[in-house]
Amino acid sequence: MANNKYKELASGVFKQRERLKTSADALYKRIEDSPLGPKSKDWARKVVVNESFGGVGWALFNVAPIIERAEGSILYDVDGKEYIDMLSGFACSSLGNNDPEVTKIIQEHAGKLTHFFDLPHPERIKLAENLNKYSRIDGPTKVVFGVTGSDAIELAIRAARYYTGKPNILVAYGDYHGVTYGTMALTSKGNMQPIFFPVTPDQHVGYFHMPHDYRTPQDEHSGYDMDAIRMLERALDGKESPFADGPNCGNVAAILVEPFQSSAGYYIPPKAYLQELRRICDKFGLLLIIDEIQAGMGRSGKLWAFEHSEIEPDMFVTAKGVGGGLPLSAVVAKEEILMEWPTGAHVSTQAGNVLACAAGNYVLEKTVDPAFLDSVNKKGEYFRKGFDEIMKRHPLLGWVENKGLYLGLEFVMDRKTKEPAAAAANYMRDAGIREGMIFEKGGYYHNRIQLIPALNIPEKVMDKAHEIFDKIIGEAEKKFGVK
Repeated sequence: MANNKYKELASGVFKQRERLKTSADALYKRIEDSPLGPKSKDWARKVVVNESFGGVGWALFNVAPIIERAEGSILYDVDGKEYIDMLSGFACSSLGNNDPEVTKIIQEHAGKLTHFFDLPHPERIKLAENLNKYSRIDGPTKVVFGVTGSDAIELAIRAARYYTGKPNILVAYGDYHGVTYGTMALTSKGNMQPIFFPVTPDQHVGYFHMPHDYRTPQDEHSGYDMDAIRMLERALDGKESPFADGPNCGNVAAILVEPFQSSAGYYIPPKAYLQELRRICDKFGLLLIIDEIQAGMGRSGKLWAFEHSEIEPDMFVTAKGVGGGLPLSAVVAKEEILMEWPTGAHVSTQAGNVLACAAGNYVLEKTVDPAFLDSVNKKGEYFRKGFDEIMKRHPLLGWVENKGLYLGLEFVMDRKTKEPAAAAANYMRDAGIREGMIFEKGGYYHNRIQLIPALNIPEKVMDKAHEIFDKIIGEAEKKFGVK
């Protein structure tokens, strides 16, 4: 009784928890209603029995396919059904699934040395050397290894705070930097932070808005333009901001941003975005940290996405694709930043794993090759043109943008009003699985689809993806009355 009374009197946290909770019966129904085959449904039921309902798969998909094997850009579930892979393990398998050379390297090194704690070994040393060589930062740099993107982001903000002696980090709304206690405050997803209550995430974080070309502040369903960055500068210049302290911004260590917003929906900001943030950091004595975890490693048609803005960060973070599908992350920073803290300042049992570093050396050498990056850009143009043609036939598709093979699609009920088509996007996500294609849905208004194909995806697979999208977009238009 007392507990129930407490729940009634509590702020909205417990009500939100009740609203978000699911049940085994609800998940079993989703499984039964799904287009998955009988073996997949049996395996999915085992997930319900044995794993936490908080797994991300239940949030991203009605029911995620149970994938058993993969080759290149094709996934196969336990029933043998094929899926075009538009996830690439969320940008981890950037050279496709089971790339023969990556597989060979892993096998060779597994027979020599699998793991050596967070300690030096030749492949790790070579990868640090290569990351410094290809950092695109002028002057000496150093590397810190981690296991996941969240690891690396925590390392980056720790290093920034230690180096500057300042507590606060400024990030963009919509950025995704991890969901650990150390990174959750940096990721402004509305439904996530209450999961950490009653102990709240890091409070030394401030936010600003990222500009985007499609939705303007004047639209009914609005977005932000470069005025958002000018407002940030005015706040730092003024005296009525918790982060203001004149030209030295005495309590702000760094600005941390994604060069393009990935989890939010594959939004690509104007070129001036990072240029202005670089200028603001220089003006106020802040570090600029770029999160290249998903947009980097050649995905944008350049090795690092920040290169599109022709700026240099003080520090950047890489993960996902850098390990060739194995867990690996790294922080690359100007030498003086990582020379400040003492020995033993960072440790992680699996950081710089032998197999991941060996694969990483191959992936990095592949993705820095100008011919390879040229092929990524050509494939991106080809993929984009197919969606431009689909856009001519389907008014539901309101906006297409890309850099290399980083593609975002935005769906609207009406191109003039830009009314978000969230329900239609949900329908297409589930219809895609039915038709044999898996991709992620996101967006500020839950109406975007982000495409993360392998960087070496064949044209015939892109053609098939276009055919499936043509079909499911047409279905969605009929279902939701878009003309």
